[in-house]
Amino acid sequence: MAQQMPLRGVKGLRAADIIVEVRGQDIDVLSDLADQTAATMRGLGPLQNVTVFMDITKPEYQVHVDRAKAQELGITIADISETLRSLITGAVVSRYREGGEYYDMRIIVSETLLTSRRDVENLVVSGDGNNAIRVRDVANVRESVGPAEIVRQNQVKQVTVEANTAGADLAAAMASLRSALESIDRPAGYQFEFGGQAELMADMRQVVTAVAAFAVFFSFIVLTVQFNSVRLPALILGSAPFCLTGLVLGLYVSGLSFGATVLIGLLVVIALNVNDGVLLMTFAEELRGQRHMDPSQAVLEAAKTRLRPRLMTTITTMIGFTPLVLNLGEGADMLQPMAIGAIGGLVTEALVTLFFMPCIYAIVSR
Repeated sequence: MAQQMPLRGVKGLRAADIIVEVRGQDIDVLSDLADQTAATMRGLGPLQNVTVFMDITKPEYQVHVDRAKAQELGITIADISETLRSLITGAVVSRYREGGEYYDMRIIVSETLLTSRRDVENLVVSGDGNNAIRVRDVANVRESVGPAEIVRQNQVKQVTVEANTAGADLAAAMASLRSALESIDRPAGYQFEFGGQAELMADMRQVVTAVAAFAVFFSFIVLTVQFNSVRLPALILGSAPFCLTGLVLGLYVSGLSFGATVLIGLLVVIALNVNDGVLLMTFAEELRGQRHMDPSQAVLEAAKTRLRPRLMTTITTMIGFTPLVLNLGEGADMLQPMAIGAIGGLVTEALVTLFFMPCIYAIVSR
């Protein structure tokens, strides 16, 4: 399997469509899970250029302690590991001051004395002189390979597997991948996290959803103050879900998925629905107050009078979305679902404000 490591210093600039982060403690288990994840991703048609970002070709020596021999010689594994760590990586015994700066003084075995496995086996881990206990007396030293770099996030080791969708639907590919990864057996404490463009879209979806919720809430508050009533704002905002049927139908007919950008089109539909509803209800209330008209007559007259400005607003908005629907220009493919959903929602919104909203107003205003 061809493996590749990301360039140091530019890891955060990788913009793969899908990044699976395999997290856990044991690097061997992580390597095995990463290979299984890569094999699963290669089995999915939409995913291409699957790459495991882990290099395990770094040569190293592994010290395997014989517990029975160590116990006979009266030395613990902790003592052995601590002594080897001090000899090979160095131990700070003091600090040297020069001017206002302090420098660590580290005792370490010279690199020229550690050039082979035999040199490691001759290191003294306990005693001195004739009573010295060396590594070879209590452990076996083996040649092996290990990871050139261990990546951690929140102090947890991880290996990343990346892939691109090659223009396929990212949301559908993510759903298929999540379902496929459920079949991989994972030991306790090991998990999969997702990143890349899929993570950005998920974050964007959460942000836009929160914005939509706040927009609807504050719209209700403003309309309540304007009409000095809860009934009319509830009628206007209550008709918004019926406008969204056109949005869903437009996406279904076009075969596009409900992505994060579609939420922007949803906000446009809700905003225009509120705008048209305010025009209709405000004029109907004025006719009732000035001419003392029946609610049915007042809303019918208001619908006729406000028909032209409402259609002009709706049609011009739909024309503005047309270039995105036709996928004209660079990057329009990402906004195409939003434009198609918005146009579908606007068509339904025009019908709702022309027929449904006046009928409900006439009923609740009696």
